[in-house]
Amino acid sequence: MAKVVLAVTRADNEVSAFLNGLMVYDRRTDGDPTLDDVVALDDYLIQGLNTLVVLGINWGGPANFQGSLTIGSVTQPFSYQAESTADGIAMVQTYVIPA
Repeated sequence: MAKVVLAVTRADNEVSAFLNGLMVYDRRTDGDPTLDDVVALDDYLIQGLNTLVVLGINWGGPANFQGSLTIGSVTQPFSYQAESTADGIAMVQTYVIPA
């Protein structure tokens, strides 16, 4: 069972995640569907501190990004909603993961 897991439940319009600069997740959607995307990150971790950056990208109009990062037994949710944003990055969530 994975010790470090990224879960994405909403991505209006796109969520990308980078672990130590490597893209480990990218999902583009139309509208605002409910997702059940889960990515185990253990295989990508390096010894020491790791940096995970989660980007919520909106293509205009409403934005909705939701999910969580679980490290061991601790879950840290992320969430961002807006009635309207400019095109581009609307949310940035950064995590430091010890390994």
